This record gives sequence, C-alpha cells and structure tokens, in this order.
Amino acid sequence: MPSKQPLVSICIPTYNRPALLKKALQSCFNQTYKNYEIIILDSSKNNLTKKTICEINDLRITYKKTVVNFQKKNNIFFNFIKGKYVQFLSDDDLLEPAHIKKMVEIFEKYPKVGIVMAPLDIIDKQDKRIYPRFYIIKKMNLLYRYLNHNSLIKKEAILKDFLTRKYPCCVPSGIMFRKEGFDQLGHYDERADFAIDVEICMRFATKYDFYYVDEVLSSWRFSKKTATFNIHQNGVRSKIFYYLVKKYCQNKKWQRDSYFFASKRAFLLNTVASIRSLDPGLFLKTLALINKEDPYLLNKIKLPLSIFTEILKTF
Repeated sequence: MPSKQPLVSICIPTYNRPALLKKALQSCFNQTYKNYEIIILDSSKNNLTKKTICEINDLRITYKKTVVNFQKKNNIFFNFIKGKYVQFLSDDDLLEPAHIKKMVEIFEKYPKVGIVMAPLDIIDKQDKRIYPRFYIIKKMNLLYRYLNHNSLIKKEAILKDFLTRKYPCCVPSGIMFRKEGFDQLGHYDERADFAIDVEICMRFATKYDFYYVDEVLSSWRFSKKTATFNIHQNGVRSKIFYYLVKKYCQNKKWQRDSYFFASKRAFLLNTVASIRSLDPGLFLKTLALINKEDPYLLNKIKLPLSIFTEILKTF
C-alpha cells in the first residue's frame, strides 16, 4: 500500500450481509484516489463475511471480528485508523469513483474544514435509483441536499442549522472527517443512541468549518432493515433531541428555536410512526415528553401550525 500522505481510512462496520459488503468494497476499489486503507469490523454470527474477505485478498484491508453493538463498534475503529482523513461507509452503501479524491482535495485546500459532505442518491437492493416517501407523502429525491451550490460553511452557521433549522448531511457514507477532529474532540458519544452520527457532526461544528459539495458522491441503500426505516415505522426515543440541545446550544439567542426544532423533529417523526404502526400511545407519549422537555409555551402553541405548513410544502 502506498505510504505517502494524505492517507484515507475507510471504516466499514458489517453484519451478516457479505454480498452487499462485497459491492461496498468494489465501490472502494473503483476510487480514482488510491492511497487508502480499509478497516472492516464484523459482528456477524457466522464466518461468511470472513470467507468473502479472504477470497478478495486485498492487502489494503484490515479485518477484525467483534461482538459489540453499532455505537461501540464505531469507537473500536480508532484502535486501527492510520489515516489523516476518515470515511465511514455502511456495508450496504456505495461510493462514487471520485468521492475520496474530491473530498481529500477540499481538505487539503481548507485546513480549517473538519467535515466535507455531499448529498446521496437513494437506491434499492438492486442498486436502482428510487424515490421513497419518508413522511407518508414527502417524496425524497436526494438524501441531505443541503445547498444548491458548493460552499465553505463557517462553524457557527452550520451549528446553528443543526440546532435550529435542518440537519446538514450526517449519514456516514456521505461525509468525510478530518482525523485530528476526533483526537481533539473525542470519539462517538454512545449516549446519543440513534442520533450518534448527528451528535458527532454537531461536535465537529463547535470547532471546525464544513464544506458542502453539491454533487452526489455516494449512494444510500433504503430497505426495511435500515435504522431510518425503523425510525419512521416505530418512532424514536425523542428525549435524544433535547439531549443534543442541552449539550450544544450555548448561544442563548438560539435557545428557543433550538428547543422548537427538537420538539418539531420529535412530533413529526413519532406522529408518522404512530400512524404507520397504528399506535396512538406513541403519539400521546411524545406530546407528554414535549410538554415536559420544551420550556417555551410559545413553541408548544405554534408547533401544530408549523407541522401543517411543512406538510403543505411537500405537495
């Protein structure tokens, strides 16, 4: 493997799907940028994945078996990472051939950038481009299209968006990290639960600028086995949204809007999930949580109208 810098570490957590992992690996091998390593942490309950890796027999791959859960698995990667830049890749997602090259070039040009992000195509199990409806009526064309142009985004602006307006890209396959950011800020916060990727991006936004590339550089595979589908089907532990606000909203000017955004995410996701699962109890529990966690009466008053307005925008 080439020894010159910058070296990119591609980290792939995998579990019981060697055929899809093989496709993910092929998308790595197809990269126009060649100076990278691949680290695979496998929590499968059989040896099929290990057999697949042995058959590929590529010296750039470091393969390790583990039994820990997803959140802990992400942190184990740091025992092996050698790269200056870190790319997490879900075992069923794909990278476009220019993904690594374009992101590395941006990092090299902008030393204060901690994360480079780009939107993702949404594909099915046959790798076909699809347009699922995440909120019953809202069709998704691209995942996490943040702007309509390439842009350097200052850390204050990106953190404010995370807290008050929208989540910029936080799907691992669509972003690349500067490794020194983990060294300075720490690794993944396992208490963040389903929002572990959002949390680490918000933490980077406290110290680093971001760069957005308005070009699809990876594909995210949508299926009934994904965590996202489970969230939209069964709801989320909404208290996590408020955990993020309390942890990262240091600017008092953003505080009310930050709580409102947390309440809005909780209400929207769990209302959709309660409809899908025919579980009115989930809806009522979410209302009780919002009433308890959001200290602003005005937020609670304007929440239904805001949700209704957001739904209208999807038509």
